[in-house]
Amino acid sequence: MQEALQRRRSRETPLETAARLRAELGIELRGQARNTLPPSVYDELSGED
Repeated sequence: MQEALQRRRSRETPLETAARLRAELGIELRGQARNTLPPSVYDELSGED
């Protein structure tokens, strides 16, 4: 709990939060995972064409 409160006080950015969680869980991003998806993928997921 203390750790969560300290992070809130330090205003951890979403990018920093994601990096910290990946490190805690032992998850590594490979090159392909760092690339953003094209807009057409999101359109397909939402049902828009």
